Amino acid sequence: MNDLQLHVSSEVGAPDERGRVPVSITPAAVQVLVSWDSDQQIKSLHEASHGVVSAVLLGAKSVKTLDIKNRYGGCSILDSEDDEQPSIVRASAYLDLIVIAFAGREGEILILGEPTNGNASDISEATKRAKAYFEAGMDVSALAMDCDYFSPIPAPLSEALMSSMTETMTTARERARVLVAEHRDKIVALARIVYDARRLSDEALTAAFREIGLDGDKPNASAS
Repeated sequence: MNDLQLHVSSEVGAPDERGRVPVSITPAAVQVLVSWDSDQQIKSLHEASHGVVSAVLLGAKSVKTLDIKNRYGGCSILDSEDDEQPSIVRASAYLDLIVIAFAGREGEILILGEPTNGNASDISEATKRAKAYFEAGMDVSALAMDCDYFSPIPAPLSEALMSSMTETMTTARERARVLVAEHRDKIVALARIVYDARRLSDEALTAAFREIGLDGDKPNASAS
């Protein structure tokens, strides 16, 4: 049993009507996390942040895999990336994907006190999605136009694009910050499980979400 398991498992609540045991995160457990500095430990926090925010916004079954086994990075695979998912997505649901992309960074800031350099791919993904948000007409306050038809892009269009992307990413990042803060205990608990397992998918991932109180098909109530 490592230090984090000791502190996390020392305070648990009574099972609810569905048999779930709420996990209480003690201040000592938080201090253990703050002192984490290895790649695997930090990656577990990062991916747990993605996983919890994904479950809150899209439902626990939207997350297929959480993996920190790769030496140079971890990954969170969403079911939204599956070919069987709908191709037409509401603007609000699309914005949720940008929020999820920022969740890893916001989790690092909240729990570790600062971000790491492991956010480059997430920022790239959020930027790509913010551009698509503009070009697909999902930003109702901006004129929708495909910038690829212009070379070079006219200055007014470039300014409109940048304004829309900046607003979209700023809004998503703030929402990610709020959700990470609201669900900090669940992120810490999931980080402990991910760190021990290195990779969670299928039944193991479902069990992990159930253990921390996130399960079922429906998004949770705190997604606003």
